[in-house]
Amino acid sequence: MADVKPFRAVRYNTSKVDLKKVIMPPYDIIRDVNEYYQRDPYNIVRIDKAREENREAPGIDKYARSGLAVRRWLEEGILLRDEKPLFYVYEQEYFMPSGEKKSMISFYASVKLEEFEKKIVLPHERTHSGPKADRLMLMRATNANTSPILSLYFDPEKNVHEILEKYRTSCAPLMQCVNDDGLRHSLWAISDPAEQEKIGFYMKSCQLFIADGHHRYETALNYRDEMRAKENSSGERPYDRIMMVLISMEHAGTSILPTHRLMKKFRRLDFAEDTAVKSFFKVRKVGLETVKKAMTAEDCGKIIAACCRDGGYIMELKQDAYDKLLESAPRIREYYMLSVSILHYLLFENALKMQDKEILENIDYTQDIEEAVMAPAKGMCEASFLVQPATVEEVKVISLNNEVMPQKSTYFLPKLATGFMINLLEQ
Repeated sequence: MADVKPFRAVRYNTSKVDLKKVIMPPYDIIRDVNEYYQRDPYNIVRIDKAREENREAPGIDKYARSGLAVRRWLEEGILLRDEKPLFYVYEQEYFMPSGEKKSMISFYASVKLEEFEKKIVLPHERTHSGPKADRLMLMRATNANTSPILSLYFDPEKNVHEILEKYRTSCAPLMQCVNDDGLRHSLWAISDPAEQEKIGFYMKSCQLFIADGHHRYETALNYRDEMRAKENSSGERPYDRIMMVLISMEHAGTSILPTHRLMKKFRRLDFAEDTAVKSFFKVRKVGLETVKKAMTAEDCGKIIAACCRDGGYIMELKQDAYDKLLESAPRIREYYMLSVSILHYLLFENALKMQDKEILENIDYTQDIEEAVMAPAKGMCEASFLVQPATVEEVKVISLNNEVMPQKSTYFLPKLATGFMINLLEQ
């Protein structure tokens, strides 16, 4: 199954930089790159998400500037490459929206690229062409993985987890920093050949489920195929592998948040009186605080919620009515039982007869339940719709059945810091 190996990472030289000033969140959630440009001249933003405007190197596009930065920083000793292949234990603390602090333990590794049809590495979300084109240009310029992919694996008996815990609890970190929010990032190196072999052997029995990084994984497949054609090579080459952070589904400490929908334009509607809506849902008109409590309650059943300027609605699924509709549905049942599918497929498409164009042109997203509940009352949108989070088991079932979830079905926490390491695709 999964071919997981240690690798020689490129890491910041902490005698020359302050680690907390040079790391950043994932490129796709950063809105203002200038903030990270201003933090430090060696911030990873200059490699992973360079500015469009050319302030520092006239006549050189942003991708070429990223490639030049990698090479220049290696020459200057800002970046150093480890002398031997290692696995890297990584712990990242993070805040939940409620303010609760949690931590995730995982490990960095080099993973052989596999086509999805082989069911060794599996996706659960659709990808789009724009981000893949951007990441491919970056890979061509840097010949590197500049940020990790987050993937899940099963480890019920803690075969790998116990090794990670041993390093976390009894060894001095290889690198560590505390960011401005007081959240700690820590890294330990697994250099023992016996422990490396044990990890690699166990992972051969595992399938990997991509949690974050679908675009980058597909880009890496495309880059690999490009390089194979260019070099006409035989045997494994560095571009046949990709850098991942691997987390156990049972023990790592990750969280999945729901992604709520904000509709900029939406018809005025009393959901409690609409005949089509009531044919599939038991509807209660309630106050906004009640919506928030209902959607965050444990074991609240299959409910979704709507918030409008005049209040909120709790909509409880009528399972029998939905089952009849699903008799002729083309996908597996588990797909339609996702909370986002109940919202989009059942409420939007079937009950309200909304077309994709109408939905996609008006939709925005938030993981902040307070924002979702209050957005219509504050004039940010006409209506908001609240869903429940997907579960790890749902991600697994969807992936194993060659399905993909609707867009914005999962939001994994923590979002991995970029800049702890780079994987050069060179010998």
